[in-house]
Amino acid sequence: MLEAKSSRDRKPKHRFVDIEASREIRKAMEIAKDIPQYPVLISSKPGMGKTTALKHHAEDKGTFYCEAGQASKSTKGMLKMLIDATGYSSGYQYIKDLSETAIERLSVEYFGPMMIIVDEVQTLELSAFRELLRLQEMCGFSLVLSGNDRRLARTRIQDSALDQIVSRLGLRVELGAPTEEDCRNIGIDFDVEGKDAYDALRNFGHQTSVRDLVRLLTFAEQLRGASGSIQMHHLKTAFLTIYGSKKDLKLLAGR
Repeated sequence: MLEAKSSRDRKPKHRFVDIEASREIRKAMEIAKDIPQYPVLISSKPGMGKTTALKHHAEDKGTFYCEAGQASKSTKGMLKMLIDATGYSSGYQYIKDLSETAIERLSVEYFGPMMIIVDEVQTLELSAFRELLRLQEMCGFSLVLSGNDRRLARTRIQDSALDQIVSRLGLRVELGAPTEEDCRNIGIDFDVEGKDAYDALRNFGHQTSVRDLVRLLTFAEQLRGASGSIQMHHLKTAFLTIYGSKKDLKLLAGR
């Protein structure tokens, strides 16, 4: 479920490892497709791999993916983001014109079933969030929302109106830390060798995130060189290179 660099066969530079979070996201996308009237919300702590999985599945299934940022947090910016995601560039500047163009581009009645993925949805202003859901209801497309669970929770506490909007959504999926199987499969992809090394990956992954686990392995891969496998001493050296503190090696030991 993550993009990982492999040096064993050098083919391609980036591959996809289908871990638990990826499978949960795929199931959520299938439900959103089957029941398009109810948007799906996927949330997790930062670094759990949801963006990588969303982009991979979007490309694999021919789904429109977009990521909300500062330029797209307003209603106008959000509308432009949706229009751009469909491969159409609009020169309109007024919300009314942009809304009409978005409706035209996203109408299931004219273009058939489609899915829109909006990542980092917690970035959207309340008015933009409302307009997004209004468009979804009007046009009938499947909608998958994804965001940072902490920021979503904080925003919902601060704004009861957003809480009411989110309460009308369909399935909600909360992604957790990588499982033992996830850590093992990621380790296999990086050509890790030794039970002690796999135990360390499991311990580290449970206490951190997919992003941190991949970073650790990427550094270890460079330390290993062009041949051979990643072993425990590579992981320890990579850990110290990144964190610089021997006392934090307990993250690898699980203590």
